[in-house]
Amino acid sequence: MIGLEDSPKRDLWQVISLFVLVVILLIGIYFGETALGMGEISQIAVQEILLFIIFFGLNYFWTKQPVKLGLTVSFRKLIPISVPIIVIVLFILFIMLGKHTTHTMVLATVSGLGAGIFEEYLFRGIILGKLLKVFSGPSKGKTIAYAVIVTSLLFGCIHAVNSASQSILETGIQILNAAFLGAILAALYLRSGSIIAPMLFHGCWDFTTFVVTGSTTLASGSTSIAPVIGLWVVFLLIALYYLRKSKIKEIDLKHFE
Repeated sequence: MIGLEDSPKRDLWQVISLFVLVVILLIGIYFGETALGMGEISQIAVQEILLFIIFFGLNYFWTKQPVKLGLTVSFRKLIPISVPIIVIVLFILFIMLGKHTTHTMVLATVSGLGAGIFEEYLFRGIILGKLLKVFSGPSKGKTIAYAVIVTSLLFGCIHAVNSASQSILETGIQILNAAFLGAILAALYLRSGSIIAPMLFHGCWDFTTFVVTGSTTLASGSTSIAPVIGLWVVFLLIALYYLRKSKIKEIDLKHFE
């Protein structure tokens, strides 16, 4: 049983409060924008900008969790860590060769930027950082494992709010997509030391998914769930590989305090 001292208890309640608040705000903003008759692109842009401003302010004045930009690894070590980012960027260049409407490209870009910046700032930057303190203990491996798992589950669950605008099946798949994706994003942040790494991968991933499927849900329009499950396995394996025992030793947890 992991004991929670005063500071970890405070960090835990801050995580819970932030999660509940973002759920309430997402629902409120969605219905407010719908009532105003705002277009899809405007809805996403306004939502992500508002949320970033709100949670940046909350972090600055209340939670005070450092969100790191600087790398903790050399350029030589950064290259293998950046492989998922390089792969997704190359795939973006490939799909750009196809024909896509201006609306699709703009919507995909806004979605990618919004998710990449705000969601990473909140979930990996603040919440993961806080949970590393909550689960702090003599075992660095357990501290990281618990923090990554809980952050990823919370990140998946936050996508349940999308059930207001899509089917239950799509929402369920999106929740699992996000949870498994969250493991890679957490690994990128921990291994690189910079929030820029998960921001880049997340933004590029959402952009690519939207251009290819017309939705941020991979199973949109698909007749088979097998490829999606296969991708979840790949996400999990990559995260486990990045956070294997020999590499956990290289992660400086004090960097995220």
